[in-house]
Amino acid sequence: MTAPDPFRVPLSFAATYGDAKEARALRRGHERGDMHRVRRGVYVAAAAWTALDDRGRHVVTVRAALAGHPARLVASHDSAVAVHDLPRVHRAFGEVVQLVDPLRAEARRARLVHVRPGELAARDVVEVAGVPSTSLSRTVVDVAKSASFGDAVLCADAVLRRIVLSGRHDAGPHVDERLARVRADLLASVGPGDRRGGSAAARVIEFASPWAENGGESLARIVLHELGVEAPVLQKVVTVHGRFAGRGDMHLPDDGALLEFDGMEKLVDGKMLAGRSTAEALRQLKARDRELLRSSEVRTVVHFDLLDVVHPARLADLLRAAHVAVDPRRVRTATRLAAVRFAPPDSPD
Repeated sequence: MTAPDPFRVPLSFAATYGDAKEARALRRGHERGDMHRVRRGVYVAAAAWTALDDRGRHVVTVRAALAGHPARLVASHDSAVAVHDLPRVHRAFGEVVQLVDPLRAEARRARLVHVRPGELAARDVVEVAGVPSTSLSRTVVDVAKSASFGDAVLCADAVLRRIVLSGRHDAGPHVDERLARVRADLLASVGPGDRRGGSAAARVIEFASPWAENGGESLARIVLHELGVEAPVLQKVVTVHGRFAGRGDMHLPDDGALLEFDGMEKLVDGKMLAGRSTAEALRQLKARDRELLRSSEVRTVVHFDLLDVVHPARLADLLRAAHVAVDPRRVRTATRLAAVRFAPPDSPD
């Protein structure tokens, strides 16, 4: 069953009905289990709510919250991440809606809403399917100032992909110039490093790259950095005698190692197999690796998956097997940081 579009799920408002009988009907529907109460006085069909994933439910909750607040308020921070469908380490968003109010002087926290003060220039606000939200650029800055390094990098990488690359494999001086302009604008929006969160945000924006194709590759970049491995060249185009041989996810030029973030998914995922058998996909993968190894820039090809990123010691073992030097002390540090990063959201850690 296809999940409904969270921007189109109808909201029913008890307070908008002039006839109290209809409002009571909504409450009775909730009691029967036919309606789900999103917040006080706002309901959706229970079947639609059940069919939504966590991100979709949060978008519906954002719509319900905004309906009860002045029009000047916009979704921000984690709520803007949900509205823009940006990646984060955990997909659990929770019930609390994050909003920005340009007229407030102090933050206001309630059980289901967190309203922050903050100036909003015209370019900072967009509408996504009718939902007012901070723009992609403003969302990056807000998240970089307030979220963990992992969530902030995932957000920044994804936004740079959309703004700089527009979803294409693109490279060259014109792309480098565009990226430099966007990065400079983001850093200017962050402001001085002595402002709250400024230094952390600047670090995120400097580290971010549009060439990490998905959240998994963004997380892999973080772990490689924490392992002390050289900064990889992303989306490396490999040629053999001037002929295109393939594009690798990450290349460590000093070690001649090409890192491929896929693991076994390409061999078992039905969508990625596209009608091929696992054996056929494996033969094609090995043939591709042999072709890549014909390049003078590629000494070895290392395949890894998300579990190797969640457990950095596993990734370190794969790198050592490929004769990439990894300091054991950095492995211990990366393992400790990953334990915090990937802990369940409700974990006391």
